[in-house]
Amino acid sequence: MVMVLALLLLQAGAEEWLAKGVEALKAGHAQEARIALEEAVRQAPGEPVMWLAVAEARLRTGAAAEAVAAMEQAGRLAPGSAMVTRGRAMFGRRMGETAQGLLDGRREKEAEGVLRAAVKAYAGEAELWRLLGLALYAQGRNGEAVGAFVQAIDRAPEEETLYAGLETLLPAGAEVERRLAGYAARHAGSALGWYLLGLERGDAALFEKAWALDGKFWPAAFALHRGVAPGRAVALLERVVELNPEYGPAYYALAQLYAKAGEREKALAARKRHHVLTERR
Repeated sequence: MVMVLALLLLQAGAEEWLAKGVEALKAGHAQEARIALEEAVRQAPGEPVMWLAVAEARLRTGAAAEAVAAMEQAGRLAPGSAMVTRGRAMFGRRMGETAQGLLDGRREKEAEGVLRAAVKAYAGEAELWRLLGLALYAQGRNGEAVGAFVQAIDRAPEEETLYAGLETLLPAGAEVERRLAGYAARHAGSALGWYLLGLERGDAALFEKAWALDGKFWPAAFALHRGVAPGRAVALLERVVELNPEYGPAYYALAQLYAKAGEREKALAARKRHHVLTERR
């Protein structure tokens, strides 16, 4: 079929090749689609829609960097186009979905390639950085994985799953500690760096510093509650659930502390809330 398409290149115009390529994409024939769409864009290089379609075909054939280049060309041709803007946003999600599929198939190196290209084009997307962290972690490259998770958290500091992913990597050794110490120093006024360094070192003083810098940064309060007197631990956890009512571990810890203090009704309520949140997952 690929040879037949190649022989037909001289017999059809750009619009026909676009239609052939789109149909091949719908049928799941990525290589055939790419041949048709590359010909379409060769014949009509000034048409943004051609480049949008080529980007998808290139991504499906494993050419992530070339796919991003096609998407960027569409943007250059029509910088104010709503169609291109929507297409670009959808393509960013498609790159994440493609990488997730590769990760699910234990093809971590290929996923990394897609995600390296993705984070260059969509540097502000936390989910792409998170997936890159997972791809690196799956390859045993923990230091690099931490760096990717830090980038993700920096972009979405309220996203619980990002912390959960990073916490599984810490402590990770001297190399990671140096990286986190440098990050904290460069962002001295931000709670995030001190919190992460505290996780790496197991240092409650750093959690204290993070909490003092930002009284809404609930991960620091949660980490801090483990090493303080019960009364303060309860106050910290109550603040955590006020800031993030969906954080189940805080309710579990509260239930235990309430029970030890003889506050049976509060303990039961906290256990019930923890159970509800756990059942949702």
